[in-house]
Amino acid sequence: MQKWNGYETTQVMGAKKKLPAGGYICKVMEAKEEVYGWGSVLVISFDIAEGEYKNFYREQYEKQNGNKKWKGTYRVNCPKDDGSEKDEKTKKNFKTFMHHVEVSNQGYKWDWNEGKLKEKLFGGIFGEKEYEIEGNSGFFTMMRYTCEAKAAAGAPIPKPIMLKPTQSTPNIQQPTNWNNDDDFPF
Repeated sequence: MQKWNGYETTQVMGAKKKLPAGGYICKVMEAKEEVYGWGSVLVISFDIAEGEYKNFYREQYEKQNGNKKWKGTYRVNCPKDDGSEKDEKTKKNFKTFMHHVEVSNQGYKWDWNEGKLKEKLFGGIFGEKEYEIEGNSGFFTMMRYTCEAKAAAGAPIPKPIMLKPTQSTPNIQQPTNWNNDDDFPF
């Protein structure tokens, strides 16, 4: 076999560190409003602020090559103030996030300046979500909801979000005439 150039300096692949599901104290790294044709979203870039997984997303970002992407993001839809039932739920979700930030940061009061969210703490509750990409499947961990920072450690872990069956997923049904063990074909 012919030795190829750069064998000695080629890095070996390592196991990717995964954030376990659970509650964590998070810190806002950046907050910005993104406006779309359908409305706007407050995008919160965050990292884990304490414990064994402190700076988890920073370390993950620094290990990336090429087009790097910050993976610690939480998106909060902004209300349209249109009086709809959906908008009322959006208002509650937005206010709940801001409440968690206010309670977690003594003396902080939301003043409609998203830039002032930087460095603020809040609690994040993370759960697993199943994925499938090109025939490979597994789970990744994502922030499912927020809470007060002091409540994060004791919060219940959400159940994993499973993929919905698709038409390509076989739907195996037991024939209705199999009533006892003698009816099975094996």
